[in-house]
Amino acid sequence: MVRIARTVALAPVPRPWLVDALGALTDLAESTTAEDGRLLLPDGRQVPELRLAEGRHLRPGAVYESTEDADAGKGEAGARESGADAGRRTDTVRITVEEWRRTRALRVAFTGSDGDVTGRAALIGPDRPDRVELSGRAALTGVRSPLSRFDAEAELRCGDWWQAAEQDGGARRPPLRARLTCGPARADLTAVPRPGHDHEDWEVTVTVRLRGRGPLRPLVSLGLGLARRPLARAVAEAVDDAARDWNAGVPQLTALGGEELGRRFLSEP
Repeated sequence: MVRIARTVALAPVPRPWLVDALGALTDLAESTTAEDGRLLLPDGRQVPELRLAEGRHLRPGAVYESTEDADAGKGEAGARESGADAGRRTDTVRITVEEWRRTRALRVAFTGSDGDVTGRAALIGPDRPDRVELSGRAALTGVRSPLSRFDAEAELRCGDWWQAAEQDGGARRPPLRARLTCGPARADLTAVPRPGHDHEDWEVTVTVRLRGRGPLRPLVSLGLGLARRPLARAVAEAVDDAARDWNAGVPQLTALGGEELGRRFLSEP
């Protein structure tokens, strides 16, 4: 097994702000209505790139489709080259509501248009966030290999996170845990926060454990050990990049109130 740890400073997210923000976004979702598949805001504007394909709006079994231009990021020339014969490609994500009860949980399942990405997401206790759960599976299309399939799962225990981050509560186990499995290898990630200097930020220690699994475990473990230094550099760069992006965006969001956050969400392209 290879163990790699990295500590970074993150801009904090006050828990009262998160409660208000989630409440505002849930209110916004529940203020929409469905008409012939279109989702309409109270002022009559249509929610872009999202439609109700099946079922009743925000009821279990409701299926939504979100469609985006797959060539949008390639530029006009690249889009012409890649879609000269077949026209412009679109990626469609189907989102199915499994549960929508603000006093208990919001649960959805999602799948990509080709079925190469599937997963589930759950927010337990939406009005007072208790736990976030994510799980999913991805496969590289056109590739037949154990390394082409990925399984992932993650859990964030909100109460334990804020207790450790704001009060140095010394959580008995990491409040954020994630696991990625790919063929003969497995990566386990944990994140533990504590108050930073003068409680102005969070100091978060991210730990990644890499190990082999199955019949090839000894061979994979040997390879991971030999590659420890480049793996440590890659993990450090990834964590530092994520922290940089977090610190660039989060303070702008936490400066907004609930209504402002809703307006910004709607104004995003």
